[in-house]
Amino acid sequence: MEKKISEDLIFLPDFKEFEYEKWSTLLESRVGITVPKEREAFLQTKIWSRMRELRVKSFSDYWLIVKNGITGNIEWNELLDRLTVHETSFFRHMPSYDLVKNDFTKVLNKKRKCHYKIWSVSCSTGEEPYSLAMMLQSLKAKFKKEGIYYGVTATDVSKPALSIANNAFYSELKLDNINSEYYQYINRINNNIFAIKTEIKKRVAFGVFNLFKINEMPTIKFDIIFCQNVLIYFSKEKKIEILESLKRFLHVGGILVLSPTDIGQWKSENMTRIDYRRTLAYKLN
Repeated sequence: MEKKISEDLIFLPDFKEFEYEKWSTLLESRVGITVPKEREAFLQTKIWSRMRELRVKSFSDYWLIVKNGITGNIEWNELLDRLTVHETSFFRHMPSYDLVKNDFTKVLNKKRKCHYKIWSVSCSTGEEPYSLAMMLQSLKAKFKKEGIYYGVTATDVSKPALSIANNAFYSELKLDNINSEYYQYINRINNNIFAIKTEIKKRVAFGVFNLFKINEMPTIKFDIIFCQNVLIYFSKEKKIEILESLKRFLHVGGILVLSPTDIGQWKSENMTRIDYRRTLAYKLN
């Protein structure tokens, strides 16, 4: 029998000024994400959608749930997933991928042996790191060069999103953004679903990571840091702090790839803006 939904759960409850301040402060203190006043409606509706699932009628009642010890931490992760996971796709913003392709091609042309490492900073449900891995695998196969290896480290703050990424099953609709040359790296499960093949999956390592705590991460050097569509969540001051911290994880000559809209002109010691069409990227000198 279908359950009757209470009218209290159909309409958004009032989101008073003190509640906006309380929830936005909690989000910023825990993960560094800033929700400006003009995005108050976004915050309200995302929290409310989770409240409806739990059949909680007021923001104050839900606040008590989130702040309640271990169970509160579990619920916080559920809420965080709704607040931070954005819609993504394979090969989103091709100029950025072309920039990486150009850099890896230079490596294949010049070096006999190397380990080429990429960090996908905010990988969401996995489309970005798998796109990078398919592209690099295809290039490596074309050059038929021994001794050159690659790997993609993929991180995100959302455990549910990473679970999807690890499983690597995607809707057939997402094929629209994948060039046919990469179809060799996917398996069609049925008319609705495809999966990433094992040879690509094994080149990608996923892990939970809170960018707000970047200075606690062990220093691992990368050739490419792919940091797109995540800095929008942070204040301008925090963006600069994160960018300065990311430098620590680059090899000399390594490239930091950002979204063109992530930040305005950023000037930093030993970082040079790369002149490559419709991209925003910097090289460590």
